[in-house]
Amino acid sequence: MCGFSGFILKKEAWLGNKLVEKYLNDMGQAILHRGPDDQGKFISEKDRIGLVFQRLSILDLSKLGRQPMFSKCKRWMIAYNGEVYNFRELKKNISIRSDYWISNTDTEVILENISKLGFTETISKLNGMFAIAAYCFKTKTLWLARDKFGEKPLYYSLDNKKGIFFSSEIKSFNKLPFFRKKINAKAVANYLRYGYVPDPLSILQNTFKLAPGKILKFKGEGFFKTFSYWNTNEIFEKCKTNQFKGSYKDAVEETKARIDSSCKNRLLADVPVGAFLSGGIDSSNLIYSFNRQNININTFSVGFHDIKTNELQYAKEIAKKFDTKHYEIFIGEKQCLEEIQNIATSYDEPFSDPSQIPTFLLSKYTRKRVKVAISGEGADELFGGYPRYNKIAEYWKKTKDIPLFLKKFFHNISLKSSPSNIKILYSIGKKLRKLSHLSLDELYKDEMSKWRPDEFIYNKTDLDFIENGNFKNDIVDFRQLMLKDMNSYLPGNLLVKVDRASMTNSLEVRSPFLDENLIKFVWSLPDEYIKIKNSKAILKDILSEKVSEEFIQRPKQGFEPPLEKWMRGPLKEWIGDLLSLDDNYLDKKKINKTYNIFLNGEKKLTYKVWTIIMFKAWKLHNFS
Repeated sequence: MCGFSGFILKKEAWLGNKLVEKYLNDMGQAILHRGPDDQGKFISEKDRIGLVFQRLSILDLSKLGRQPMFSKCKRWMIAYNGEVYNFRELKKNISIRSDYWISNTDTEVILENISKLGFTETISKLNGMFAIAAYCFKTKTLWLARDKFGEKPLYYSLDNKKGIFFSSEIKSFNKLPFFRKKINAKAVANYLRYGYVPDPLSILQNTFKLAPGKILKFKGEGFFKTFSYWNTNEIFEKCKTNQFKGSYKDAVEETKARIDSSCKNRLLADVPVGAFLSGGIDSSNLIYSFNRQNININTFSVGFHDIKTNELQYAKEIAKKFDTKHYEIFIGEKQCLEEIQNIATSYDEPFSDPSQIPTFLLSKYTRKRVKVAISGEGADELFGGYPRYNKIAEYWKKTKDIPLFLKKFFHNISLKSSPSNIKILYSIGKKLRKLSHLSLDELYKDEMSKWRPDEFIYNKTDLDFIENGNFKNDIVDFRQLMLKDMNSYLPGNLLVKVDRASMTNSLEVRSPFLDENLIKFVWSLPDEYIKIKNSKAILKDILSEKVSEEFIQRPKQGFEPPLEKWMRGPLKEWIGDLLSLDDNYLDKKKINKTYNIFLNGEKKLTYKVWTIIMFKAWKLHNFS
């Protein structure tokens, strides 16, 4: 796991090798946390390219794994962040001779495949998490690629006068004196709605995130395009066409086998590996998988002194059941206050998922003992774990046939409500707004929103950007909703949270549920196998082999701190200072009015206010 930054400059923008090297050093320093073990640089005035790589050594800890790495034919150079779990299979595409390979890294295997088979064909074969920058000296072409589900980040910025910049984090761009740093108003509107900036937008103008499953091709003469090598919706439809024909019991057994394979693959490392254990269904299944394969793994948990949000007792139960060496950390008001500024600034874009706090602190704690951690991201989106899937689908079934004139009427009434209205009127307005939606997509976006376009905090109402694509086949509503999450909420929120929180602390996190072979199999299952009995039935039935029914059937609990309590207590002064700052994007008077309503006891405004706070904290750090 690593980080890289680089650029290709136009002829008139090249400022000499010495200055270019200084810029690269500064860019590398900005992402040092992603790879503190080693640094590699490449500068070519002929190609006007500069590249810096920060290495977190996981496989082959020797200097043979140093990047940028060059192919045997010398035509290709690569900088690569991530882990590809099928690289041993890909070795066979090139050579089975052991003396062919210089290192034991997956980087070299990817590079030689690119050299022999081409960039796009190679990327399509990779099963893992990655962001890749490759340069072909023969064609003078830069290629960028991001993994299929968005586990690893990759930003790029285009400047008509200077060239193209690319990096694992935006922080690197800020080190370039000619980089024009200006906030993107469209991204602000999207952030306020979702609590994160969705792909392919970034918070800065002319700067973008390469979306999951995408490739970017750039040639210095001005040729530029992005295209998909993987499309989640299309792959899902193909899987459904070749639907699994076995029984539900067969599906459970095959799922179990594929989880086992994925977990085993993610242990590949030359450094210690541990696992996050929340005590929920997802992480408990992973620990059970290691146990039935006779693999001993250390587990790490985080809890809160507030008993309402504490799941440590369940994590302890699983650790004891499967005999892991278990470590745990408690987070209280003191730790939150001490670390909140570090947490806020570890994200290079505004980000407001409150579980960023325990994720950051758990990563910091875990890194003291291991360098790689296993985590359960993706299970809810794959197995239908969120209650909203059935809730939204059932609500849409009841409301989709409401006449259009009534929907418009309900919408107009709902516009008159806001958090500043009388509580009962605001509640009525919210219900009417939900009745007014014209599509399942609109209803989904409403459910996922913090601030909605028709609310008062920001005047732009036409800037929604999430695109989930259309389905050609008849896909049932609840599975459409799961795919919408897979396309947006998972890469834009959950995987951003984990990547920044862990990599800020130089910890690599791997997610077995985001294995291509497992995902394709689950997508091929009949709808009733996913929806049978209750959410995540397959995972619950696997776990029931060893764990009590009482443990399995308890209500789903989010990985969130006692945020409301902290906002009224230890964080109150910090919040007050942030909200006192003037802002060109938000209405200060209305924000303060909303905040006062929250302080007076309106708990439902907690996440709305937190979204504003984290934007203010990000802006203060980056534009002060």
